Amino acid sequence: QCPAITFVGHDLHFLRTQGEYDLSGDSSLLKQVEEWRKRELSVIDAVDHTVYFSEVEVQTLAEILPTRDIRSIPLYILEDKALDRRLDEIPQLLFVAGFNHPPNIDAACWFVSEVLPLIEKTVGSVHLHIAGSNPNKAVQELASHNITVHGYVSDEALLDLYSTSHCAVVPLRFGAGVKGKVLEAIQYGVPLVTTHVGAEGIPDYQKVMAVSDDPLSFAKAVAENVREANYPTSAAAFADRANWLNTHFSAQNAERAIACLIDG
Repeated sequence: QCPAITFVGHDLHFLRTQGEYDLSGDSSLLKQVEEWRKRELSVIDAVDHTVYFSEVEVQTLAEILPTRDIRSIPLYILEDKALDRRLDEIPQLLFVAGFNHPPNIDAACWFVSEVLPLIEKTVGSVHLHIAGSNPNKAVQELASHNITVHGYVSDEALLDLYSTSHCAVVPLRFGAGVKGKVLEAIQYGVPLVTTHVGAEGIPDYQKVMAVSDDPLSFAKAVAENVREANYPTSAAAFADRANWLNTHFSAQNAERAIACLIDG
């Protein structure tokens, strides 16, 4: 008897590309959507078990291929690593992303052009840090007196940015899969505002982050975190963060999910 074959997919490319088309209306993307869809579904149809990290993607695939065994497991094992935060008088915002990925480029440009001015109208001067490898020309040109484009940073420098940030932002307008940068901010105890795309596939996300899709509500959520950052009550919305991490991203939770997969 041949051993069972399990395919682990990071995210669904055809869903992400479909989201990019829905946002841009670029008809050339439709061919890519169909190509990715055929490619990904053919792999899933050829294996015994399929694993994705997002329940949204598992549900999507289950509707398309109802006879296949498709399950989710946690993307990471995460411990509570709340940082000793050192906050400056001028509010610091942080967006962490890798810029070889088109959704992150769009997110940075959208946030700077549409959301940041609304935040400044509400709370006054703020400073945005954009950290991550390979920023393209469009991202580099966002740099200004109140925006620092760091490019790649070391782990130590990244921790320092998180420690000094009033609020992390993940302003994704399209994408797929569970976003590591969202979970990272939660793990470090930094208040977070993202979109429904950024929160996609994360269980009980409303317990540990603010989620807004339009510029005005996104800016309002960031402003609320900035105003409250210097007060002990600012942690109220994140009081159960450690329990949330343990429930959904503990080693035990991951072991149970993988054991169920092995046992069939």
